[in-house]
Amino acid sequence: MKKLSFLLLLISATSLFSADSNSIKHFGFSGIFGYAGETIIHDYESISQTEKVLYGTAIGSIPGLAKELTDKKFDNEDMAFNVLGALTGSLLSNYLNNNIFVTMEHNSKKKSNKLLVSMKF
Repeated sequence: MKKLSFLLLLISATSLFSADSNSIKHFGFSGIFGYAGETIIHDYESISQTEKVLYGTAIGSIPGLAKELTDKKFDNEDMAFNVLGALTGSLLSNYLNNNIFVTMEHNSKKKSNKLLVSMKF
């Protein structure tokens, strides 16, 4: 999964250098939606990691699909960047949600709060 994620990020980066600003916007916004979609469904234990990434990608692609359907002409290139961005965001979300943990502790005696951040290597 890590090798696939790295390969996808590498392909995404190289394709963005050759893209116009509209394609970069499609990629970026879909990446945000893909990240959010995977984060929303990440806590469901009955779903495998691969399914979480795929569902996050599907959720992240919906706004781009809706935009393309309302345009005068459906643009396949924009839709490809929507899906690629959603997949990249979903993979990034899955990796971070599996490896970074944030907790907060409250100590009422000392009247203090602790924010603990840990990363699994």
